[in-house]
Amino acid sequence: MQIAIMGTAPSSRFLAPFDDPTWDIWACSPCYDVNKKTFCELPRINRFFELHRLDGEELRGKLNEQELVEYHAWLKQIAKDGCTVVTQKADDIEGGIAYPLAEVTMKFGRYITNTISYMIAAAILEGATKIGIYGVDMAASEEYGSQRPSCEFWIGLATGLGIEVIIPETSDLMKARQLYAFEQPGAFPAKLRVRQAELSQRLSKAKLEAEMHGRACAAATAAAEELDNVVKLFNGEATPERLADIGSRKERLLLDAQQAAHHHQESRDVMLALTGAEEDTKYWEQWT
Repeated sequence: MQIAIMGTAPSSRFLAPFDDPTWDIWACSPCYDVNKKTFCELPRINRFFELHRLDGEELRGKLNEQELVEYHAWLKQIAKDGCTVVTQKADDIEGGIAYPLAEVTMKFGRYITNTISYMIAAAILEGATKIGIYGVDMAASEEYGSQRPSCEFWIGLATGLGIEVIIPETSDLMKARQLYAFEQPGAFPAKLRVRQAELSQRLSKAKLEAEMHGRACAAATAAAEELDNVVKLFNGEATPERLADIGSRKERLLLDAQQAAHHHQESRDVMLALTGAEEDTKYWEQWT
């Protein structure tokens, strides 16, 4: 029995053996495609796992109310069309089945922090001889920091039971940059630290510039608005020359405010870019 377990990461999602009928395709995680009116755009699926409560907050965080209604209808339809739908309870979806939670936890334990782990556990329980894991990168992040170890535990368990596990090279699962103690990390960690320090300095500078330009914009705008009050204070006694001076001053201030606002936005754009770059270095830390 060969089972391809599908995540949603685009890097390896479509490397799965869809054209080989000897493989079962197991999918999860609804992703609404407005054009195709589907919640899973894969070429085929034999089993779909929805282990969140169908009326729970987790799904409401992914789908709006209308999409939830359509998602429930879609699950019922694919079950009617022959796809096995796996939920918490057998009666959640007509024609669906309940996840074998008691059997899995009794036999293998409770270290399960995500749906992919549940799927691997079910594949082991059902006697899979080969498991492919596609579209599951588990790159470094707060979310995957707790999920990845669980996935790797179940992969290790499957391997230990003699099951062949296929993981694409593009996935971060089961990868290490070098063998601890036996291989040296080279110059990469030092270069990464230098890069992180550089990005941190540039980000601090961009934040300072954004704050400075924001204050300059606010000051110039406030000064321009105050000139209207100055005109009122003259109570109609200001000479045409004085009014012209005030008007000219206001134009300069508004131009200064406009330029400061432009520079403020530029600094914010730089901040966003540098923040993204800085976040990306956190991913590469795992390879040091």
